[in-house]
Amino acid sequence: MQIVHAPARIKWVDVLKGLAIIFLVFSHLVPHGFKGNELMDKSFIIGYFYSFHMPLFFFASGFTSNFQKYKFSSFLWSKIKTILLPYTTLYICSLLYFGWMHWMGIVGTLDPIVVIETFLYADGNHLGILNMSLWFLPCLFLAQIISYLVLKISSKKSYIYVFWILLTILGAFLSKLDTHALPWSFGTSINAASLIICGYLFKMNEQFFIEKIKINKPYIAYAGGFLGLVLFLINDKPGMSGNYYGHNYILFYLSVLSSLVFYIYLSKKIESSNLLSYFGKNSLVIFGLHGLILSFWENVNFYEMFSVKTNMYLDGISFVVISTLLVFLSCVLFIEIFNRFLPFLIGKKISFGNSKITTIPNKNV
Repeated sequence: MQIVHAPARIKWVDVLKGLAIIFLVFSHLVPHGFKGNELMDKSFIIGYFYSFHMPLFFFASGFTSNFQKYKFSSFLWSKIKTILLPYTTLYICSLLYFGWMHWMGIVGTLDPIVVIETFLYADGNHLGILNMSLWFLPCLFLAQIISYLVLKISSKKSYIYVFWILLTILGAFLSKLDTHALPWSFGTSINAASLIICGYLFKMNEQFFIEKIKINKPYIAYAGGFLGLVLFLINDKPGMSGNYYGHNYILFYLSVLSSLVFYIYLSKKIESSNLLSYFGKNSLVIFGLHGLILSFWENVNFYEMFSVKTNMYLDGISFVVISTLLVFLSCVLFIEIFNRFLPFLIGKKISFGNSKITTIPNKNV
């Protein structure tokens, strides 16, 4: 048997995803720490993180995708295994948690028809009854398919830019329509595909951006970060799950591109961070389970017991910080269970160390 090692992961991309998942979890937990304060959902910190944390994931997806490598059937099967199978796994986990809450008397029953409809419709509105965060996976699946088709019909490099612009314009148009009735967050998937292709184009032209635009220089990176912040403040808090991009779609997109310059620079500077890389490589599990984990610790009255034991009342920012740490620590348990015993359920192959290994027959044997 001959052993083939898959190409090494791009560490700064894992770090970028690690930063994104931390920003996402933190921004999701802030409202829980400030219950009753309706203004917190529109606070600066939540709005700022929302302005780029989801685009970072789609951009990273485009940067790491090799669209030209596969025929459509192979590409489709690959995305079923790595996106839709994890979606199914995490949906079942959500059902099991709901069953536990029902057994504890916390919630009532759930109609089986609703369970099936929610799974198949797979948008944020429907998934909200179980686990709204799962909207991302079906949307990513659609966006990947759209991106593949766009790149396949782009026979010349210049055509990719044309289709990217057209896709972005279409996304801007759909953002002004009521797309909530469409399954799999279809409206959002168009904008997600635009960001995926953006990541793919950046990979194709990374050397140009480094040599000509100087994105590896601190003054360019910090200027990009500052511009992204200013454009967000001019615009408004976006919400990709609802296909909302603030007052002005162009400002949203420019804000994302500007912020990307800074966070790519930052990720490359701290790419040696094993912790961020670990969270980035396993962001899918964190994405799918963080809401359930927070709910669990609340339902078993952990915070009340913690306050009694430590004589420290958790509220506001103290609740958010402790909860964020607790959620990530809890996620590590599930990450290790999946990675060690059930990797195929979350779209991973069996790996040894940091390298994925595939065995192929050796004809000489």
